[in-house]
Amino acid sequence: MTENAEKPPNDDFAIFDKVNQRYFSEIEHSVPHFQQTLFDLQNECYKSWKNIINANVELQKELLGKSGFNFALPKVIQKIIDNTGEEIIKYRMACIKIAIATIESDTKNVKTWNDNANTFVDLNRKIMHNWLSPFISKLDVKK
Repeated sequence: MTENAEKPPNDDFAIFDKVNQRYFSEIEHSVPHFQQTLFDLQNECYKSWKNIINANVELQKELLGKSGFNFALPKVIQKIIDNTGEEIIKYRMACIKIAIATIESDTKNVKTWNDNANTFVDLNRKIMHNWLSPFISKLDVKK
């Protein structure tokens, strides 16, 4: 047997275990706050966008009312505006459905990977032992 093979296994990897534990502990602690912060930002952006649109429509109504140019839109123009609004909503809903389907698919793929992680480790272990077998003495194999 080689001298290295006779040494008791050292615990050099304990530092990796310690770092990994701290790293993932920090992630588990900070990610929910990060997600909530992003949600809050998204919500404020939505409110701001809505307020800007509503304020501009009100301002245009006021301008047209006070200027005397308050004329009625022809029915065909009203229909075009209404149809455009409907198409925008349909487009947005389609984009959301695509995004949700993509996220759900990615989640399923990651879950499958996680469910099979031990299988991958076992496969890699067998490959490693196969590659190392020419370098390991016959005495180690008998143990």
